[in-house]
Amino acid sequence: MKEKNDIIVGERLKSLYPGKDVRQLTASYYRKKKKLQILVISAGLTLGIVFFLSGRLSKEISPDGEILRDAYDGRDKEIPAVVNSETFGKQEVTIAVDKQSYSKEEIEEAFEVTKHWLEQVMPGNNESLAMVREDLNFPDYYEEYGISISYTSDQYGLIDGSGTVKNKELQKEESVYITAELSYGKESKIYILPVVVYPPLLTEKEVFQKALEEALTEENQRQKENKTLKLPSVVKGEPVHFTKKQDMRYLYAVFMGVLCAIVLGKAMDQDLDKLYEKRKQALLFAYPDFAGKLALLTGAGMSVTGAIKKIYKDRREKTEEPFYEELGIFVRSLENGVLEERALEDLGRRSGLPQYRKFCSLLSTHMKKGSLSLKKLLENEAEEAFTKHQNHIRKLGEEAGTKLLFPMILMLLVVMVIIMVPAFMTYQIS
Repeated sequence: MKEKNDIIVGERLKSLYPGKDVRQLTASYYRKKKKLQILVISAGLTLGIVFFLSGRLSKEISPDGEILRDAYDGRDKEIPAVVNSETFGKQEVTIAVDKQSYSKEEIEEAFEVTKHWLEQVMPGNNESLAMVREDLNFPDYYEEYGISISYTSDQYGLIDGSGTVKNKELQKEESVYITAELSYGKESKIYILPVVVYPPLLTEKEVFQKALEEALTEENQRQKENKTLKLPSVVKGEPVHFTKKQDMRYLYAVFMGVLCAIVLGKAMDQDLDKLYEKRKQALLFAYPDFAGKLALLTGAGMSVTGAIKKIYKDRREKTEEPFYEELGIFVRSLENGVLEERALEDLGRRSGLPQYRKFCSLLSTHMKKGSLSLKKLLENEAEEAFTKHQNHIRKLGEEAGTKLLFPMILMLLVVMVIIMVPAFMTYQIS
């Protein structure tokens, strides 16, 4: 089984990397495969050991029969346990343990503490909520007390629900009221926090950018009647010089070139696989005819090699079918002094198909040891090959019918749309 897998892997690698040493490719492939398998097994063993030790070391149930609840900011949990009873023996049970809950007084205190914490963290990089120029910080959870928080604003045009401040076009300060809803389980409380939003403070560079845009707009309007637009040479006392922005499309062209090269490489690999499969199919289709002709010629008294040479000689002129290319290599090998048995074994191996390997091995054995029943064996092989060929053709026909099913369904849907849409439109009009 391993040898068969090695042959299949070797054929695939040889097809994907033509011209390279198949043995080296196969060895590299299996080394990489073995490393990955060892890595995955090691990871599984490590996780198994971790889970085993964590289960052994966990002391969620004390010897006194007590279980520690999670704190207020924790979570509910379920603990699988085993109950030991003198009468009923061992039984498995799941213990539900809710997290610790607040009392009425404690939840009110937690809400107040959370409100004071919000007033400290909400300003973010701003001085305070009374002077806001940058985005606010809207935390949605206070871990220390397990309080969830949601926000709404009375002016989403200035501050939205995520705390983003939109003050670029603001000319003067403006008040905004943020509603913070604090909740814990079924308990909740609403706090309204006033915020004053100010226009942004511009850096010197931003001030210069704004002045530059204003100067360009002013010059464009002032020189409307001129044929050319004279750009300003000084803006806010700063000498300026204008050049056209570099076209960066060359980067996209380089990127697309690299991308196309990768896609092309993948496409070439797929084409190579298709050519390999096409060659196998052509050899498979030619096999019944080859076996039948060889049985007929050897039955007429010709030797095996003589029959193969005649089949090759009688081929159609200038044919490039893979089968006749293989026969051509076989004939030329004999002319170069290769033994007939070796040439037949090479023919079967190069084909890559079990039918040819079996057939060529049968012929090679006959040449080495001799066989009085060769004629009968060849006739049986030819009959069996023809039967398998018919079954293969039938299977291909069934697969073709299955592939046509989806396009037929699409055509049916298109026809239904063509019929139903006008009918519905007519019904609505009437």
